[in-house]
Amino acid sequence: MHTNTSILAARLADRGGWTDTTAVTDEETGETYLHTEVHALAGNLADELLDHGIRAGDHVGLLVGDRPEWMPAFLALHAVGAVPLVVNPDLDEHVRSRMLGILPTEFVMSFSDGALGIDRYEARQATGHAVHPEGSAVSRYYLYSSGTTGDPKAVAHTSKDLAVFYEAVCGANGLDIDATDTIVSLSQYYFTYGFNNQFVYPLFSGASVVLNSRRRNEKEFADSLHRHGATVAFSVPSALAKLADHIESAAVERPASLRAIVSAGEPLPDSVATRIEDLWQVQVLNQIGSTEVGNAFCANGTRRRAAGTAGLVCPGYQVELRSGSDALPPTVGPAQKIGAVWVSGPTIPETAVTAKGPRQLLVDGWLETKDYGYWADNGGLVVVGRTDDFLHVGGISISAVEIEAAIRGCAGIKDCAVVAPVVSGVSTLTALVELDPSIGETDEFFAGLRSHLRRELEPFRVPKQWTPVSEIPRTASGKIMRHRLIPSLDGAPPGMIK
Repeated sequence: MHTNTSILAARLADRGGWTDTTAVTDEETGETYLHTEVHALAGNLADELLDHGIRAGDHVGLLVGDRPEWMPAFLALHAVGAVPLVVNPDLDEHVRSRMLGILPTEFVMSFSDGALGIDRYEARQATGHAVHPEGSAVSRYYLYSSGTTGDPKAVAHTSKDLAVFYEAVCGANGLDIDATDTIVSLSQYYFTYGFNNQFVYPLFSGASVVLNSRRRNEKEFADSLHRHGATVAFSVPSALAKLADHIESAAVERPASLRAIVSAGEPLPDSVATRIEDLWQVQVLNQIGSTEVGNAFCANGTRRRAAGTAGLVCPGYQVELRSGSDALPPTVGPAQKIGAVWVSGPTIPETAVTAKGPRQLLVDGWLETKDYGYWADNGGLVVVGRTDDFLHVGGISISAVEIEAAIRGCAGIKDCAVVAPVVSGVSTLTALVELDPSIGETDEFFAGLRSHLRRELEPFRVPKQWTPVSEIPRTASGKIMRHRLIPSLDGAPPGMIK
């Protein structure tokens, strides 16, 4: 298969017979673009890129956002052999500069005043350096990690990887997406999840995607599914919990065409999946992936599903659970030992690029994802959290994800996160909670909440300290930024419950 993504896209459309079907709908303007129009725009834009002096191998910051111009812009960059650096345009300027400065960025493409702009990027010495073992003949692109640790990585993938990504999630045993499907994704182009949902899957299937430059809230998301006849929706657990609340409070009917909702980004609580499945009678399918892999490596499909898990291992990948770490949490049962998740596959690069230089990703061909999990009886992978999702309290390793899921299931809680700061020399399990505005006396509310949780959780898993906060810091993809939780306690009322 040709390594130029632009030519690949045109050939797939022609061979699949979807050149004259809708590729992109702009939700804000109502404009639609056919697949053939996207390819024509990409060709015209490629000529413009050449006029600006952009050549093969040049690194170009792609800061367009979720607009119809994104797809032809990406294809045009690959048509001239340039390397797109996919960046969130809504980040603060200094954060964008830090991300672009990791690599030798020569140009930036952005959207302003209703049109694409192409500007030369201020020359500077890159803090890292790119490693391209595939050679210049392969179309490359970079995506950045979500930054839950505050230390972004630039990870390179190639056009050769795209077919693997599509088959892994959307093949006949997966979501089985084709040209009759309409996709609505909460995650946007500049995240690995959204890149696949909104670009790779339509590229290989002929499906259409509905874009909105703003991140939709739960009402807007539900409205979009109805208005555009969405067949497949992609979201994240925290947003799905809010969607379930909205469905119940506003009595929102199931979108008639919707056949599947996909969740990724963090462990999906069974309670959230069950609520939506009961309310809308539509499958909620979990998966797990990473920027380093480039997409999901375990996923559930509409036919091949392991209920209650992140899914079965995707075609092309191998997954192992390894022990040997003193930090591993306790086992779930005699036959369900928790292990560190390691994955191997054809799309994982040897290194990533950071501000401190290249970072080795693989150990003997395997990537440690920093997730913990166990194999369920149905063969699916159950993810119990990431390394930083586990807290050590009184010598016991505790899953913050499990406790947070229990708290979020309680009335009056909009969001929460659990930490274990040292208080008077002792690590103390503490819940940061975003409360519904209707909550009045917090001490009384927390006392009742703690009593309720004692019936749901073991006593040592019930937080001893409760602190109201205005919001829980999350990335735009919905992941909790745990490195910012402890500082958020500074100056907050203690909310101690004895």
